[in-house]
Amino acid sequence: MAGVPDTVNVPLSYDDSGGTGPVVVLIHGVGLSRGMWAAQVPLLETEYRVIAVDMLGHGDSARPPEDAGLDSFADHIVAVLDHAGVDRGTFIGFSMGALVARAVALRHRSRVEALVLLNGVFDRSPDIRSTILARVADVATDGPAANIDGAIERWFSPAFRNVNAKYIADLRTSFVANDPAGYAVAYRLFATEDCYGDAELSTINVPTLVATGEYDVGSTPAMARSLAARIPGAVCRVVENARHMMPVEMADATNALLLDFLATIECHQPSLGD
Repeated sequence: MAGVPDTVNVPLSYDDSGGTGPVVVLIHGVGLSRGMWAAQVPLLETEYRVIAVDMLGHGDSARPPEDAGLDSFADHIVAVLDHAGVDRGTFIGFSMGALVARAVALRHRSRVEALVLLNGVFDRSPDIRSTILARVADVATDGPAANIDGAIERWFSPAFRNVNAKYIADLRTSFVANDPAGYAVAYRLFATEDCYGDAELSTINVPTLVATGEYDVGSTPAMARSLAARIPGAVCRVVENARHMMPVEMADATNALLLDFLATIECHQPSLGD
């Protein structure tokens, strides 16, 4: 069932599978939407209550203010949980969604039961940082269209692009249709906040999985290993032959990672009102 409340000041957009299972919260990447989880939701919702959120500035959620920080994005995710009547959950974030999930874990500790950071960014090298900051300038001038062709080449293998031409075309259309102002805010944060909470990462005390693709050039295996090393007990996995859009192109491998990790979480707190 979809949730778009009219009783709050900030519009929220999310899908909630409902049910009494443990809660899993899915947070997409910049320029995408909750629809990116199409290969994960049907599998997860057989055992879990799945809440897939549109981040601020994406889908039907509110546009963030120009000076928004990651804290605003984290607070928005928690507002969704409040509206859904959920106390705690496992947060699964992809790319920028992994940054937002990290912010939730540091800012709203009592709401987080476990953490999955997929294809996230951390402590970029000077070369990678310089490249992405140049893209920020392009986005400021040309909006979401400035990024999409290069992004698709980085995100998917040539074989996937060739076989899935309609999916790629639809993705390009939806990406370019993003609100330019909201996209610019989100992309700026994605480009500049890779070290968010660096000094506090060692205080995260929930089960954590950090994973990326072997050939993810923007969210590299080195980043994943470095991030996992900062979080006590975190597990790091690198998916062979995967590029950035691992949950889409390598859905089976991603789903296996998620199910294996979720199975290790022994207890889940009930939703509010249970």
